[in-house]
Amino acid sequence: MACNKSLFGAGEDKLLLDLLVNSFIHNVNDLLSNGVLTRSRRAVLMNWKWLCLDSLLSVPFNIVKNGIHIRNTNSFFSELTLRNIFADIVESLENAGESSALYMLRSVRLLLGLLCSDTISPKISSDPEVTCEMIEQLAHTSWVLHLSCNKRRVAPIAALLSAVLHQSVFGDLRLHEANDSQLGPLKWFIGNLLDEGVKSPRTIRLAALHLTGLWLLHPKTIKYYIKELKLLSLYGSVAFDEDFEAELSENHEARTEVSLLAQSQDSELTQVFINTELYARVSVAVLFFKLANLANDRGHNNEESLAALDCGKMFLLELLDFAVNDKDLAKELYKKYSAVHRRKVRAWQMICILSHFVEKDIVEEVTSNLHICLYRNNLPAVRQYLEMFTIQVYLRFPMLAKEQLIPIFHDQNTRPQALSSYVFIAANIIVHASEPQIQRKHLNDLLPPIIPFLTSHHHSLRGFTQLLVHYVLFKLWPALKADCSEDAQLERKCFEDLRIYLAENNDCKRLRKSMEKFLDAFDPTTCATPAGVFNARHEGSGFECVPVSLMEQVIDFLNGVRDDLRDSIANDAMTINNEALTASGAFSGTEEPLDIGTKSESLLTSKDLALDFQKKITLNEHLRERTNTDSNCFQANPKISRLLSEIEKEDELLCQSRIRSMERIRGCQQELIIVASLLDRIPNLAGLARTCEVFKAAGLTVANTSILQDKQFQLISVTAEKWIPIIEVPVDSIKVYLEKKRREGFSIIGLEQTANSTSLDQYSFQNKTVLVLGREKEGIPVDIIHVLDACIEIPQLGIIRSLNVHVSGAIALWEYTRQGRSKQT
Repeated sequence: MACNKSLFGAGEDKLLLDLLVNSFIHNVNDLLSNGVLTRSRRAVLMNWKWLCLDSLLSVPFNIVKNGIHIRNTNSFFSELTLRNIFADIVESLENAGESSALYMLRSVRLLLGLLCSDTISPKISSDPEVTCEMIEQLAHTSWVLHLSCNKRRVAPIAALLSAVLHQSVFGDLRLHEANDSQLGPLKWFIGNLLDEGVKSPRTIRLAALHLTGLWLLHPKTIKYYIKELKLLSLYGSVAFDEDFEAELSENHEARTEVSLLAQSQDSELTQVFINTELYARVSVAVLFFKLANLANDRGHNNEESLAALDCGKMFLLELLDFAVNDKDLAKELYKKYSAVHRRKVRAWQMICILSHFVEKDIVEEVTSNLHICLYRNNLPAVRQYLEMFTIQVYLRFPMLAKEQLIPIFHDQNTRPQALSSYVFIAANIIVHASEPQIQRKHLNDLLPPIIPFLTSHHHSLRGFTQLLVHYVLFKLWPALKADCSEDAQLERKCFEDLRIYLAENNDCKRLRKSMEKFLDAFDPTTCATPAGVFNARHEGSGFECVPVSLMEQVIDFLNGVRDDLRDSIANDAMTINNEALTASGAFSGTEEPLDIGTKSESLLTSKDLALDFQKKITLNEHLRERTNTDSNCFQANPKISRLLSEIEKEDELLCQSRIRSMERIRGCQQELIIVASLLDRIPNLAGLARTCEVFKAAGLTVANTSILQDKQFQLISVTAEKWIPIIEVPVDSIKVYLEKKRREGFSIIGLEQTANSTSLDQYSFQNKTVLVLGREKEGIPVDIIHVLDACIEIPQLGIIRSLNVHVSGAIALWEYTRQGRSKQT
């Protein structure tokens, strides 16, 4: 009580906590330095030192928070005391233990708050200032601490971010600018943090959450971080982190520290994506969308608005230049779901968000780069984002549409794929024009050059144009009809007949029905927003939140039509074949004419012939058909009859030999199927094929069996694909395949690190097992994890958190084999 009176009495100019804090630190440091305490006791005392200091420094904040009145003549700490405490913490950070790190970082955050806060600063005895030297020392020692800490614990990572990247000092441009070829301390720290964070998904996710909040508060600092923004934009997938969600819900310290980070302005998207690696990209998208709104609100704060606009344009031009000139992003030949495919999607998703920053001073440069990318071959998942961005640009600058698009439509050397995109762009520019006058002008300028593509020999361009021209005519027929003068009756009649044909033709109806009103649902005003770009997460998209594009739907429809056409051709071929056989029998005079209308067992069925349509024709097979259907044709020639009989006997013996060989192979096969459809790297797939053959797995699934023809695959697999069943299971069909195997009695197991994973050495495999392997880096998507019966993980002793997927699969396959051998013995 005497101590309380001396500290909180009514005297004048009291430093309420200064003496207490100084005495406490002095006494603890004396105990630590005199060498009396053992190492364990020193560690305990150090923990208590930082814990108590954290509590003492939080007193002024709690007093202000609770509304307790303190006389202005009283102060809590002197500036000298705060600087001494800061120096003591910074000096100790490099060698801090993991148990002390959290309290030390909290103390740093409280110190910076005391030194810089307008609310708390009056409680300090002088006018404090945080210098660049202080932040530089803090950044370097904190970085050493971060390298030694566990990267999977949320609380220390969040505390590090909120302490070093404190909101009160982040707006000081001196901390970001480079001087004498040396980076500013915060620039240096952020660069290292993100470079290292690529290996630690939680670090980069929390860093994105905090940094985007700070950048939104201080737009002037963004110009120093274009490289880092590009890294965040190209990082992450939809891989789900169950442990992160569990730690936030169960760990109070983690939840508290994350709540103190600079928060995103879109809580809904944060809630949906914070548990995924995709959040880094989503947070950058939200940042620039909010900056675009700030840039449009010029009257709010002109200086901040101009900074927001400038940084948005700078980042847009950087990404466009990257999309045009980067070696990977410029590729035209790449595999679906490959790393190049993912990078392209990620880059153009962000460019769509940045469409709001296209201004007159950069529009020519933007469209020049854009047309280069549109002309290149790209998969529909990438091309749809190019189309969205282009539509946004021409809706903002409608006068450029005629000038730039019509020459492209008239260029006879333009690729059909590029023309399909430009047709889609033109149709949406016409329909979604902001004013009737502009819409009418677009209709007159852009519709006529599109009409000739209705006769294109390229089936996808022709079908795409039919769909879009009907869409335009259906939406704008009254306006088009009114624009036709009395002298243009022929033109009106042509358009009317075209509209009726496209509306009533059965094939066109089927095409439109298969699109499921995609065009009506397309809204250019929302497609370039974060919610619009990443909305496919709710639809269960497993690939970068990419929805199915209109072009993909058209291609699927046309492929279906092509299959129908093949069936029709097969039916016609069957009829012709039957007629030929009938004519042959009638000519020989040895057999009654065949009744084509009856289903004779000697004739091929429609289904058989349709299957045979794509097979190689073998002499033995068709000679056998002719023998079965017209056995009397060769009676006149005994040599041919005897030759055919010998060939058939040899074939039967060969067939029986093959059957016996396959039965022996199946008899020694294990009942383990490896599902590798999520993998896209050929060396991993080839290595797995070889491993599966070595251990006699029952099968290996891949997304596309065309990789079996790849020279790199064949070089690594060393003919393994010839000896094990390799099954094509596309990514979209994995869940269906797994459910089918479950019904067949298989246990469905995933090789993945989750909160409920069982260690591999403690798991007992069932005989009939399907083992699912995840994607390189991202692992198994959450929607597939929910289908699994269990997850197993390989126990690890080192620092690196994961093995190569082929190595992991090989280890799991051997463990299954080892357990099976143990059961046999």
